[in-house]
Amino acid sequence: MPLPNLPSGIAAFSVPKPESSVSGDESMDRVPKDRRRRLKITRVDLLSVDARDGFDVPDVIAPRDLVWALRTQTGRQWTGMTTRFGDRAWDVAISLVRAGVGSLRCTVDGLNYQPSRFRLTESWSAIADDRIADLTGHGDPDTRRAALLTRMVPVPRLADELARLTAVADGTPLRVPAGSQTRTRAWSVYEAALRAACVWFPDTDAGLRHTANSLAGEAFSGAKRWTPERQTAFANLIGVPFTTAVDEPDVEVLVRGPLVWRIGDVLADAQASEPWIGLPASGIRMLGSVDVSRVRGVLFVENKDTFEYVCRNTDLSRDCLCVWGRGYASESVVAMLSTIADVPIAAWCDLDADGINIIVDLASRLNKKVHPVGMGVDHWAAGPYRDQTDAQLERGKRRAQDLTRRCPPELRALALAIGETGQGREQETLQRDIAPTLRTSLDALWAVPLPGT
Repeated sequence: MPLPNLPSGIAAFSVPKPESSVSGDESMDRVPKDRRRRLKITRVDLLSVDARDGFDVPDVIAPRDLVWALRTQTGRQWTGMTTRFGDRAWDVAISLVRAGVGSLRCTVDGLNYQPSRFRLTESWSAIADDRIADLTGHGDPDTRRAALLTRMVPVPRLADELARLTAVADGTPLRVPAGSQTRTRAWSVYEAALRAACVWFPDTDAGLRHTANSLAGEAFSGAKRWTPERQTAFANLIGVPFTTAVDEPDVEVLVRGPLVWRIGDVLADAQASEPWIGLPASGIRMLGSVDVSRVRGVLFVENKDTFEYVCRNTDLSRDCLCVWGRGYASESVVAMLSTIADVPIAAWCDLDADGINIIVDLASRLNKKVHPVGMGVDHWAAGPYRDQTDAQLERGKRRAQDLTRRCPPELRALALAIGETGQGREQETLQRDIAPTLRTSLDALWAVPLPGT
C-alpha cells in the first residue's frame, strides 16, 4: 500500500483476511474488501524490502534494547514500545524492521497510519535464544572457555578445534576462534555445537545412536533446544548431515553445488562440503536466506548411490545443483526446488515405469518442465534388467502403458518399450556410461553461459 512518508527501505503490505469468514476454508486468505468488493485496507505490516546478508543489527540499537526486543513472544503492543523507548520508539522500531528483526503492524485510516504492535519475524524468533545468550553473557569468558576445553580434551577428533580455542588469549571476550569448522560467528551456537560433538563422537565410535532430543539432553543439559543454527553448525563440525548423525523424523535435503544457505551467523555451503551437504528440511523452507545466484540448472537424481557417484566423479557441482530425490521427491525437495524458479531442471531416474512417473510427478508438483537425461530407450534395451516377479512385471507394463499418454515426449519411446515387457533397468548399472556424458547433455539442454562469463 503506497502510504506517504514511509522510511527508506520500508514498505507497507496489507494484512490478509482469512477466507474462512466467507467460505469456511481455513487455508485461504484474501485481500480485505468491503461488502461492495472494494479494497478496504485498515491494517498494514511495515516490512523491510532491502535484501540483507546475515543477521546484523544497526548500531543505533543498544544491546540491552535488542535483548528486550528479542524477548518478545507473540508481540509487543505499541504502548509497551513507547514505555520502553519514549520518543525514540518509532526510530528504534523502524531500525528493527529495516534490519529484518521484526514487522510493525499499523492501523490505517485513509492515508493516515498509526503503529499498534511490533512482532519478531519467524527467522529471528528461531535464533532469539542464542542471540540473547551472546548479548547478555553468562559468567566469566575465561571460565566458559576453560569448561569447554575440559570437555574437548578427551575427544581426539576435536583436536583441531581444541588447538584453536586453546590459542585464544586469557581475557578475550567470548568469540569464535578463526577457522572453526562450525562456520558460525555466534559463541552460543559454537559452544552448543562443540558440546554436542563431545558427546556424539565418543558415542558414535562406540556404536551408540542418539535422537536429536537425547543428544541435546546430554549436551545442553536440557532436551529440545536444537535450533536450525545449532543443527547446521554441528553438522559442519562433524562433517555429517544432522539427520544422518541423529535419529530425527525430519528429512534432510542432500545437495551438492553452488548453493549457500545463511541461517543467523552460520553458513552452509553446498559446494565447499564434500561429497555433499545435508540441509534441514524445515529450516531451509522457512528460515534464513538461500543464495542460488550461481546455479545454472538443477539435476535431480533418483538413487543415492548414483547421486554420490555424480558428486564424486563429475564437475557438475561447479554450476549445477545436484539434488538427491529419495525416489519420489519429498515435500521438502519440492519446496526447495520451488524457490529456484528461474533455472531449468533435469532428472536422471531408473529406466522403468516408476522412473518415468517420478519425472511426471515432479513436473506436475513444480508446475514446470522437467527434462529427462540418461534415460534413452537404447540404454534400456541394452540391459541388464532388474529381477522381478511376474506380478511386478505386469504392474510395470500397466503403469508404463498409462504413462505413454502423460509422459514428456522424450520418454515416450521408453514408456512404449517398457509397456510391452514391464522390464526395468536401474540407473546404477549406467553410472559409468551416463555420468561422463552428463556435462555435455546438460550444457546443450541449458544453453546458458557459465556464471561470471
